[in-house]
Amino acid sequence: MRRFLPRLPTAVVITAAVFAVLASLAVGWSAAPLNTADETAHLDYAIGLWHGHLPVFEQGLAIRPPFGIVPPVQWVAQHPPLFYALVAPVVGPLWDGGHPYAAVLAGRSVNALLAGGAVLATGFAGFRVVPRRPAVGAVAAIVIACTSMLLLVGGAVYNDLPNTILAALAIAVGATALRRGLSTRLVVVAGVVTGLGMLSRASFAVFVVAVVVALVLAARSGSRSAPGSRSAPGSRFWDGWGRLVAAAVAALVPVLAAGWFYLRNIALTGNAEGSHPEWAAEHLHRHTASASQVLTDHDFWTGLFSVFLGHLAEDGAWTWLLLLGPLALALAAAVVGVVRRAGHGSAGRGSAGRGGATPARASSTRADWLVAAMLAAVVLLVVVAQVRFTMSGGSAHARYLLAVMPVLAIPMAIGLTGFGRIASSVLTVVWTLPAAWVWFTILDLQAPVAGSSAVLVVARVVTVLAVVVLALALVLTVRLLTRKAPGVLR
Repeated sequence: MRRFLPRLPTAVVITAAVFAVLASLAVGWSAAPLNTADETAHLDYAIGLWHGHLPVFEQGLAIRPPFGIVPPVQWVAQHPPLFYALVAPVVGPLWDGGHPYAAVLAGRSVNALLAGGAVLATGFAGFRVVPRRPAVGAVAAIVIACTSMLLLVGGAVYNDLPNTILAALAIAVGATALRRGLSTRLVVVAGVVTGLGMLSRASFAVFVVAVVVALVLAARSGSRSAPGSRSAPGSRFWDGWGRLVAAAVAALVPVLAAGWFYLRNIALTGNAEGSHPEWAAEHLHRHTASASQVLTDHDFWTGLFSVFLGHLAEDGAWTWLLLLGPLALALAAAVVGVVRRAGHGSAGRGSAGRGGATPARASSTRADWLVAAMLAAVVLLVVVAQVRFTMSGGSAHARYLLAVMPVLAIPMAIGLTGFGRIASSVLTVVWTLPAAWVWFTILDLQAPVAGSSAVLVVARVVTVLAVVVLALALVLTVRLLTRKAPGVLR
């Protein structure tokens, strides 16, 4: 058992990811097929890509499903193709073989796996952002695994989750650079993440900026700002001007990988985002607005940040506590930490005068502030991007905030775990139970879906398994938070 304890954070993350997969499957297999026009459009894109062509807005959908809601135009044609390339080999053959319902279930199942990937990536990002407290990464995984909007999307054919996964990895890359310095491997990973990110959604540009800035401000090679950090072979090449080379790699790879698609959007629509504000105004009654109108619109903020609302449209006001409560606790924990550091700093200055200078502590403090600034800047820039999108006639939807849920989950986890072993355990369990209950209210396990009793049985079995796995995740989390020697993740 003692040998297993240091691996508890990883075990919590993996268990939370399994819960997210099962919970998303339960949502997907208990919901009517193509119950939104968006899902139909996303499925059409994937099937079209399977047939070798990209969609065009004005040409509408190429498929004619026997059920569900069909949009009048192909209104997801502006999105880059990464998600659809992942789904196409699964749904395409089933659709062509005359099994449309199976194709929908298969597409939703792929997205359920991506939901689990988002949890794994968030946990990993948490380990990198707060390396001295592995419990933060573990609880961050619990937080995002119980985010009802993530599970709703995980149970549908939507394109948000690759963006969420890559956003979490971008944060991990940035935090690693700021704490440990650069290495050839990290620069390569940064290029891969930013390149794939811009192939997932245009809004990933915010995370490209975050990675590029983090590489420019990276710690010197062999920095000890993180426990266990050490200089990688050849890493000193990336000091000095090498940081600019690294930043150029992270900035140019997305242009080379995805620039062609955004040039296509410009050719087809006149703008890189591929939006059609005139059509939206005429047919969807969405109109342009000023920045002040958007910023003062109550529906904008509630629509964008209602990631824990689930289907509780009328009586779910309390779900805001699931988001704001842990963030408030994180702010309180940060204030306490700053006060404590100020006290330690005063004591340290006395010892420094006697030759006890602590450059490692100064490096760690610099990295802490830079990482915190990166997280705050990403959230702010994503909100600004959403304001611009809404100003041009777009809608404010909680799905669009999933990209920053890994960013928010980390300070939320800091808040839940920042007040002692027993208090942290109680806070985490008390937070998780209502969040999981919101997921459960999404499910409809009473009547067969599309006339298939077998699918209903699968949904019920998967729901039971999800509850069991979540219970196991909480047991492991409590054990992690209450153990006396939490250790340091290396």
